[in-house]
Amino acid sequence: MKPESRLGARPTFFEDDLPCVLAQIADILRGGKLILGPHAEALEAEFANRIGVRHAVSVASCSAALEITIRWAMASRKMPSGDVILPSNTFAATVTAALRAGLTPVFCETDARDYCLDVEDAISRLSDRTVAVVVVHLAGFIPHGIALLHGECERRGIPIIEDCAHAAGASLDDRMAGAIGAAGCFSFYPTKVLTCGVGGMITTDHDDLATMARTLRHHGVGSSMEEIVELGSDWLMDEVRAVIARAQLRRLDEILVHRRAVALSYKQELSGSGLIRLPVAAPGCEPAFYKFPVALPDGVDRDRVRTLLRERHGIETGTLYDPPAHQMPAFQSVARGVSLPWTDALLARQLCLPMHLGVDPADCGEIVATLEAMVVEEARAC
Repeated sequence: MKPESRLGARPTFFEDDLPCVLAQIADILRGGKLILGPHAEALEAEFANRIGVRHAVSVASCSAALEITIRWAMASRKMPSGDVILPSNTFAATVTAALRAGLTPVFCETDARDYCLDVEDAISRLSDRTVAVVVVHLAGFIPHGIALLHGECERRGIPIIEDCAHAAGASLDDRMAGAIGAAGCFSFYPTKVLTCGVGGMITTDHDDLATMARTLRHHGVGSSMEEIVELGSDWLMDEVRAVIARAQLRRLDEILVHRRAVALSYKQELSGSGLIRLPVAAPGCEPAFYKFPVALPDGVDRDRVRTLLRERHGIETGTLYDPPAHQMPAFQSVARGVSLPWTDALLARQLCLPMHLGVDPADCGEIVATLEAMVVEEARAC
């Protein structure tokens, strides 16, 4: 097995791109235009075109994108307080964005098929206090039943915000992730499908959101830096990161082909397994496969299996996410008393196999065989 195939995640930059990227960075450093320059503008245009929306606004992170977009939902609906419905199976940033905007997170259950938000549970939690629903495309999967949720939210005038941190390149039928709801929020963190170190993007067809995002990302600036019209922050993407992100975006099709080939190999190796449950994509969904999540049998110590894989075989695995957000100490002021038994039980059994451009699809069989052997060993020990 290739050493890289054992790693849980790693960023990849294409060797052929480096001369051009480095030359462009050198030009930026010589010219001194470090922010609000032509590369960020070009990235936004290219990203909007790829997603199929009118606007893309580059920001410093997906966290910034989420907070800006939630604040837009509050302003557009004239709701200075209220709730944001979101899955508990998500990274902390989804929750903190709602809290920083002054709203209350309302956690909902997880769909066992793809680990995304349970749409029926989310619909049951809609109320007159709901400012927005944040749908997390977990591991690069677009949730089952999102059309049902979209219809219900549209009837009530509630915007859907897509957390696309895992989902660059994912699609549902003829629509890309980031073009399904009112807005999409993307991450370019080091382990993500596309990376520039740290960065983010907002995608939308709403002109007022694009305008507000461009204001908030630069300290709330109006016509000039001498006119601050909103309470914004330092949320700009710089030109150097924009150059790197543009190079990655040009490679998105190649990246997706590789990730999907790895996923297919895992599926083929696990198709006859009676031990390990595969994720099931929604009809019409083409996942981006940021991660490849599986579920272990009841009663098997998932953490013990992860430890054995790492210590005996050097195979790194991860989770998405355990403990879930409603169990995190930082969120107990808003999650106290929340009961999500299905999420708790499901995520305790879930782990993610190595998934990145360094994984050789030919190595997936050995990874799966090793995992199954560890599961059998732990099952016998129970």
